[in-house]
Amino acid sequence: MEISLHESNQQIFKDICSNFISSLSSNMFTYGLGLMLLNQTHSALSFGIELAIGPIISLIFMIPIGNLVDKYPHKRILLASMLIRVVFLLFLAVTLNYFVGMLKFIPVIFFVSVNSIAVIFATTAYSASVHELVNENKIHQLSSLTSAANSFANIFAPVLGVGAYSLLGFQFFVWIEIGALLLSAAITVTMKFHYKNTYISKNVIQKKSQLVNFKKSLDYIAQRPLIKALIAIAMLLNFMFSSVNMGLPYIINTQLHLGNSPIGILDTFNAAGGLLAALLMNFVPDNKAKRSRIIAPLFLFGFYFLSLGTIFSLTTDLKSVNILGSITMFIGGLGISVLNITIQIHIQKTTPTVILGRVSSTMNTANTVVFPIGTLFFTFIFQKISNGALVYLICGTIWLLVTSLMASRLNTIIDTDSDLV
Repeated sequence: MEISLHESNQQIFKDICSNFISSLSSNMFTYGLGLMLLNQTHSALSFGIELAIGPIISLIFMIPIGNLVDKYPHKRILLASMLIRVVFLLFLAVTLNYFVGMLKFIPVIFFVSVNSIAVIFATTAYSASVHELVNENKIHQLSSLTSAANSFANIFAPVLGVGAYSLLGFQFFVWIEIGALLLSAAITVTMKFHYKNTYISKNVIQKKSQLVNFKKSLDYIAQRPLIKALIAIAMLLNFMFSSVNMGLPYIINTQLHLGNSPIGILDTFNAAGGLLAALLMNFVPDNKAKRSRIIAPLFLFGFYFLSLGTIFSLTTDLKSVNILGSITMFIGGLGISVLNITIQIHIQKTTPTVILGRVSSTMNTANTVVFPIGTLFFTFIFQKISNGALVYLICGTIWLLVTSLMASRLNTIIDTDSDLV
């Protein structure tokens, strides 16, 4: 049954509301958790704990997550994920104060591990459910506007997170996150998922082993050269970006002694760049300038790293860091959003629905599995050197060299992939 235009618009509105609420609260919670750990442990790992644990969890559970998402109704998976996160947030709130100093990492690591499993299930289920929420012509709009909602939430999350932590402490974030999850769950209950007969009930997935079913996704990816190329690019890029995710707060707070406020300001402008890109992408046809929307951001990231390194090398002035850093983060956020939305829409539109969950799980795991390695590597580097800016200068130089060497090959791969789908 074809999903009507009216129902698709209603689903998009509900999805935007749910994503805005969950993104705002989740990012505020991440800020509160990171600041609490940084203040109590003074470890560069404080803002990298989720990056270190999440991808490991994703790798361990990659096969069952992909299979289960393609086996069970996505709505149930999304609701179960939210309720599990609520339960373990309560557990974190009760147990956290029994630990002090570096021991705070014990309950936090336990919570982040369980939370990561729930989030990965929900993310994979959502990626695989787009065909059940809107009709084919609305997938582009759903992806663009959902990304815009997430970016819009991320604009406010840093400032609200830093301010709320200073005024109310970490426990406040726990209750805000619980309330937001329950509200998002209530919105999800009202959404209608149009399941396909080939997807639920006595599916072939139930009759074969986990490994055999998951191998289908690997076989499919092996036939798509663009997917293989994007996975390889994402692994190297995410390794380098882990230096920004956990290193930027450490440089600003610990090495430059500029306090917490620049962290929130820079991340706000990063989200603003993502918001602008998502809004613009909503008006760009899916098949227009796809090549440029993949290759151009890759070159942009090299200049992004070099710019960060130059700023932190040349100035420790708070105003200069805020202004120049905000411009750089805005451009970086714009580039990553354009690339992510382009790839997401392409994969969702060209991958068969019955295997989309397993393909999404495989790609997400492959793309993020380097985060723990990068987080631990750059944690060691930042705590061993006094000039963190040098890390970004080296990353920028390496990335521009790699992108220049692979641009021609990637251009050919994009044409080849277009012929296959």
